[in-house]
Amino acid sequence: MARHASEDKIPKDTTFGAVIKVQQVIDFMALSELKKGTRFGKQIDQTILRSFNGVGVNDSYLAARLKVLAEKGHATSEWDKDNRFNRFYKITPSGEEYFEQLLRELPDRVDLAIRVYKQFEDILRKFE
Repeated sequence: MARHASEDKIPKDTTFGAVIKVQQVIDFMALSELKKGTRFGKQIDQTILRSFNGVGVNDSYLAARLKVLAEKGHATSEWDKDNRFNRFYKITPSGEEYFEQLLRELPDRVDLAIRVYKQFEDILRKFE
């Protein structure tokens, strides 16, 4: 997808699922926080809430995404020795690479999402 493609042209056969994937947004936000250093899952959750003015992610979904990042080798995780409910996460070199990949891909996806939602907004206005 070319960055800043024509505002009114959406690639043919684009599906809603291909516009922007929530998991990529959550992965990006988690990894961007982990790039600052080791974090608890709850710290990542709070960063997402602040970044999106109170719009957050379900705790179990975030935990699942962090688990996937760890399973894929993009992060490490370990339990807090003093509190069995807190898990520390740390980015790995593979996570750094995945973050850079997302940084390259997401701007085009966001542009496309904005165009698609703008068109949907126009459709909704027909029914006001």
